[in-house]
Formats: sequence, structure tokens, C-alpha cells
Amino acid sequence: MNANGKMDTFSIIPPCPNCNNPGQQVNIKTVRSLINEAMAYYVAELQCFICMSPDCRTSYYTKEGSYFDNDAITVPIWFKEQSPVPICYCKNIRDEDILEHVSKRKCCTSIEDIQNHTGANTGKECLTRNPTGK
Repeated sequence: MNANGKMDTFSIIPPCPNCNNPGQQVNIKTVRSLINEAMAYYVAELQCFICMSPDCRTSYYTKEGSYFDNDAITVPIWFKEQSPVPICYCKNIRDEDILEHVSKRKCCTSIEDIQNHTGANTGKECLTRNPTGK
């Protein structure tokens, strides 16, 4: 609700049309940059959402009920895949890379160490490389 007690239509996030679980709004620029060429034609100027359910094969959807499967995007969605999964899409760092530095090399004991050794979470292209746009 907004300050006047009325329902704010921008805060209503529709559930995924396939699993009925809540999603998260995603910038259309993110969707356009990650959808594969064969599906790019179908991306319109609509509000898009990412399905947050790890078990659902839907990647992006609209409040009108259109959706794309995970196969329609060019990168894996980290919470929908098994390891190795991307941790930092900008720098192409996977969970295995961080585990290598923490457990095997024992050179990282803090987030700062991980960033310095791997480059994770130091990129600036999340909007166009990370499926959530963040």
C-alpha cells in the first residue's frame, strides 16, 4: 500500500504462471541481453519477472502469463542449477572457484580476500549479465 492507503500497482508481483511461486521484477534490459537470439523476437516492452523457484523451469515471465524456459536464456540461473554455478556473472567466477581459494589454497578468510583473489563481486555489468539484473 502507498502512503494514502491505496494498493500500489507497481508493488504487486504476479506469481510464476507455471509454479505459482513468487518472482522478482527484472529490468527489461536484463531480459533482452540474456535471452537467446531465437527468442529475442518475443521480448516486448512488458514488465518482466524472474521465477525464484529452484525447481521451476521458467526463467522469465510477464504478468500477462507469457514466459520463457531456462533454455531460452544464454546463462544458467545460479539458484536453478547444480554446482558449478556462477557466483559473479561479470567476472565469470563460479562457486567452485571460491571454494578452491577458501578450502584448498586457504588464501581467503574474508569477502575482501575472495574479491582480491578471484575478482568476484567487483564487476559493473550485473544489469546485462546476471539473470536477476543485480
